[in-house]
Amino acid sequence: MGLLDIYLQKNGKKRYDVFKETGTSQQQLASVNNKNVSSYSVKTIQAIAKTLEKSEGTVLEELLQLEQENPYFEAFNIEDLLLAFKNKENYIVIKGEYKKEIDKFAESQLSETATLGLQLGSEGIVTILTEAILQIANLFSDKDAEQKKIESQIRKYKINRINENELLLYLRQLDY
Repeated sequence: MGLLDIYLQKNGKKRYDVFKETGTSQQQLASVNNKNVSSYSVKTIQAIAKTLEKSEGTVLEELLQLEQENPYFEAFNIEDLLLAFKNKENYIVIKGEYKKEIDKFAESQLSETATLGLQLGSEGIVTILTEAILQIANLFSDKDAEQKKIESQIRKYKINRINENELLLYLRQLDY
C-alpha cells in the first residue's frame, strides 16, 4: 500500500473519501499514492487536508513523518486485509479482534524447519502438489469468496506474533 493509503487509513479515510469530498480524480490520487511526498502537488495536499479537516501544513508534516517511519499496513477487518492483498503489501499488521480469526491460519502453518524439510525431501514437488490439492478443495468448499481469497493469499505470507494483540504477515519471498 502506498504512503497516501496508509496515511488516510490512519485517519479513518480512503482515497474514495477524498474523491467524494473534493472531486480530485481517483486516477490522480492513485498516481501519487506510490510516490514520495515531495512530488505531491499543492492541489493534492489541499484535497487531503479538506477531507481530513486539517491544515495543509499539518497534512504535509504528518505525511513527511510517516514517510520516514516506513510504515506497515494495518488491517483491522476483512476489508483491510483484502485491500492489503490487492495492493501486494510486503508487511501487514493484523490488529484488534480480527487477529483471532487470522490466528487460525497461523496455527495451521508448518514451522520453517518442517517446511524446508518437506521441500528439500521432495525436491519441491510437495509444494506444487499442495497448491493443486488446495485449489481443488476450494472448488468444492462452501466458504464464501472472500474467505477463499484470504486463504489463498495468506499462504504467500509468513505469520509472526508481535504481541498478544498483533500479528505480522510478511511476504515469504522477502526471506530470499
